[in-house]
Amino acid sequence: MSLWKYKYFLDVVELKSFTKAGARNYVTQTAVSQQIASLEKMAGGTLLERGNGKICLTELGEIVYEYAREMVQTHERMLHEIERYKESSVVRIGIDSSINKLFWAKMQKMINDKHSEADFHFSKLDSYIGSRMLRENTLDIYIGYGLNELEQPDEIGEKPLISSRIGAYIGLESSINEQPEFKAKDLERYTRYGTKSYLCSMMNGQKNDPQLLTQGIELVDNVDTMKLKVEFNDGYALADSQYFSYSDGDMLLLPGYEGECVIKAFYRKKRNKKKVKEILEEIKNVVNS
Repeated sequence: MSLWKYKYFLDVVELKSFTKAGARNYVTQTAVSQQIASLEKMAGGTLLERGNGKICLTELGEIVYEYAREMVQTHERMLHEIERYKESSVVRIGIDSSINKLFWAKMQKMINDKHSEADFHFSKLDSYIGSRMLRENTLDIYIGYGLNELEQPDEIGEKPLISSRIGAYIGLESSINEQPEFKAKDLERYTRYGTKSYLCSMMNGQKNDPQLLTQGIELVDNVDTMKLKVEFNDGYALADSQYFSYSDGDMLLLPGYEGECVIKAFYRKKRNKKKVKEILEEIKNVVNS
């Protein structure tokens, strides 16, 4: 279906002139008149009233005008997005803000070895924002532990990157550190904190079976609050023992506790498939090196 007849129609209404509409589109007045006549035939009635040097919409014309404007605007937005997609060579990557500098250093190594800074745009994001941006197509890849949605949209794929043992994050002055021959079951006497924005803190102890577990966990809004609660209340939180970002606490490995945290890359399946696939492989290789 050609949109030109709708474009000519909109221009005639806006400019109040067949001649000016033709000039805007580099066609003759006759060509514009023919397209308007074709549109009126399709609509089954007169769209424009002409007389006394004026051009006005009929009642039927007003209906066609509203839908024609929407069609042309949608078409223009589509062309803009196509051009933006073609011109953009930058891969937008968001990394969960709970992930530490060790992981970021590996990303930097990948850039130094094979790319330039201009090839990527990195952002530190919590999982809620990362999930939303990926869904809204303002992010190409989100690296974290999961998406904060009940169901993962079909257009979003995922690729496991690296797994690490779960540890217990505690405060520097925690009494947990004072126990000899510490075992995971000793944590039962302490308050456990967690947040749904950091899925590692919500996991149970079954290896390769990360289930959400809220019973016995004091839930807080975000990771920063979770760390503060742990540090000031002599509690603990389960966390990625290798990649959890902290500065004022300590990490204990848990003998007999088999839980793992898996860092994954979530990506839009339709976004330049070949390039994204290559980047995902590079990321997986560098984080496992």
